[in-house]
Amino acid sequence: MTTEVRETSELLQQDAVEFIVCCQEGGRLIANTGDAREIAFLPGRLVLIPPNTAYRIVIHMGDVARLKIACCPPSDLPRFLSPKQVALVSDVSKEGITVSDFPDHLSWLEATINMISDGFSNENLLAEQVSWSAVGLLLSLHVKGRTSSADNLIHRYRGRMQEVVSWIEDNLHEEITLDQAARLFGMSRSLLTREFRQHTGKSIVDFRNTLRLQKAASRLSNLTETVTGAAIDSGFSSVSQFHRKFKEHFGLTPTAFRKKRLNADSLDQA
Repeated sequence: MTTEVRETSELLQQDAVEFIVCCQEGGRLIANTGDAREIAFLPGRLVLIPPNTAYRIVIHMGDVARLKIACCPPSDLPRFLSPKQVALVSDVSKEGITVSDFPDHLSWLEATINMISDGFSNENLLAEQVSWSAVGLLLSLHVKGRTSSADNLIHRYRGRMQEVVSWIEDNLHEEITLDQAARLFGMSRSLLTREFRQHTGKSIVDFRNTLRLQKAASRLSNLTETVTGAAIDSGFSSVSQFHRKFKEHFGLTPTAFRKKRLNADSLDQA
């Protein structure tokens, strides 16, 4: 199925192999495992989730996770995939959640997932065969390029990135630069950029602005708060920039957003 996830999910767990193709940046998957692994949804990212793996999808305010998902009980896989592909899926599933990235092949990936119908039905066998052929091709690509949850390279900088996130949260009013962050945390610019995006799905600047906008949105729910006050208190030095960023993120001006929130609160109270 093709789906757009706009809210954080409950804990999910299925007796099926789940294969996810990420179509745009937004949201993340957090596995309910011992290491609480976090996987950002990034364009061109493929994620294979073994059966009975508990996880939730986390969405920040204003973000959308656009995903193509194929799932199937292991016992049914031989109906749709070749014996070799079934064996590959079985072997890779033993590694836990696996991830592969193909950001340079987005147009090809989009063309391939467009071949996969939403919902499979025996009434159209040709469409079903084409769909599973495309899924099999993507699975083979994923197996070749995967990194597993046991890969220490994925986890090496998680603690450091959590420290960077906390530092940004504590300094929302500061104009943080990449050079400043790299020096403070003892990393090169390229390494910090790559690991921070891996951890959060965003650049440092985009992540900071998202936190600022979320804080401003919360303050705008207060009748006594002015738009200018919400902008300044959230770390924006320019009200015009705040208006532009806010509308880009939420699809509404700050004034329209507050009006919508207040109307919704009034209906809830009624």
